[in-house]
Amino acid sequence: MRNESNILEKIPEPTKKSKSDMKYCTTMNRWFLIPIGLWPIDSDAKIFEKIFSETRIVICYLLILFLLVPCALHTFINEKNPRLKMKMIGPLSFCLMAISKYCFLVRRRNEIRKCFDHVFIDWRRVNLPTDREIMLANAKLGRFIASLCAVFMYSGGFFYHTIMPISAGSYITASNITVRPLTYPVYDPLFPAKNSPSYEIVFVTQWCSGFVMYSITIGTCSLAGVFVLHACGQLTIVMNRLENSVTSSKKSSDDMFENRLSEIVELHLRTLGFIFRVERILNEVCLIEFVGCTLNICFLGYYFMTEFERADTIATVTYCVLLVSFTFNIFIFCYIGETLTQQGKKVGSTAYMIEWYKLPGKDARGLILLLAMTNYPCSITAGKMAELSYSSFCGVLKTAMGYLNLLRTVVL
Repeated sequence: MRNESNILEKIPEPTKKSKSDMKYCTTMNRWFLIPIGLWPIDSDAKIFEKIFSETRIVICYLLILFLLVPCALHTFINEKNPRLKMKMIGPLSFCLMAISKYCFLVRRRNEIRKCFDHVFIDWRRVNLPTDREIMLANAKLGRFIASLCAVFMYSGGFFYHTIMPISAGSYITASNITVRPLTYPVYDPLFPAKNSPSYEIVFVTQWCSGFVMYSITIGTCSLAGVFVLHACGQLTIVMNRLENSVTSSKKSSDDMFENRLSEIVELHLRTLGFIFRVERILNEVCLIEFVGCTLNICFLGYYFMTEFERADTIATVTYCVLLVSFTFNIFIFCYIGETLTQQGKKVGSTAYMIEWYKLPGKDARGLILLLAMTNYPCSITAGKMAELSYSSFCGVLKTAMGYLNLLRTVVL
């Protein structure tokens, strides 16, 4: 990949407007990434800030493990009822998804910081009002996607971690022991949670763990949305400049056209480099999301049907909200992947559809490199095995429904 410092000859100093635009673009990312320690810290940050960030990461790991380990031990050692065991496999898979995504994102923190630096530089280089409008429109869409994802995920999490266990109420076992339900059952030999204050401690800790896991999911979605839509905005700017280049060439010298074309090619290469970096950050996370959402949609569909048959209104609504949340989440990834792919193809179409045949032969040959680069469309993949697109979203739903039918046949 070409070094960006060779492409950018001069980086303008940040202005009040560019700082405001950068803040607007990344506000949602800050909200969701700072609590889980993934918001990038400058290399010259104070030692206290670095320690505090690392501490948050350790706490997040411990909170997720506090859910995962005791619940897994209870499910596979203590629990003998196959239906109840099946009911906990879905939440356990979500825990595994969350901690796996978190591991990859923590490992890619430097890459994430470089991507944000890239975005900030692009905002500082904005000169034309039309370019700023394009970038603001894409930033607004990225904020909207992150907000919508947060509403769905936090709503489902609140129902699952708060409303459902409280509404279930306590019950007395045959041994005359009062049991108050927890969102995630725990392994008693490891940590008994039947009596106060251990029950309250476990309940609150599980609630915090759920907040961390949903924040990881939302943070991942917000990162993908902001980065990919920013790249789409840059590709739109490339297309606008291509369309204007031929018109301007009729009123200017060949040297000026070559300079404009050189700037267009450099901007295109810079954007492709940014997309390559984003793909490197997200491809493992998208694979986890791809596989995990397929399984979770299947399990949530099963839980929804079983609770609906039991006429448990709270549980039915909870699983319905979670089902919509996970479906929306994987749709967002596929949507931004499809948008990026189509935008990359449009650059080639625009380069071909402009009146290049009216240019001198020497100038027209300058478009060959751009056309050649667009033969390899930009895309975001799930583990470099499947492109995220509308067709892959349909594939996820079909696979999930197939697993659900199998589950109904075997278990119900």
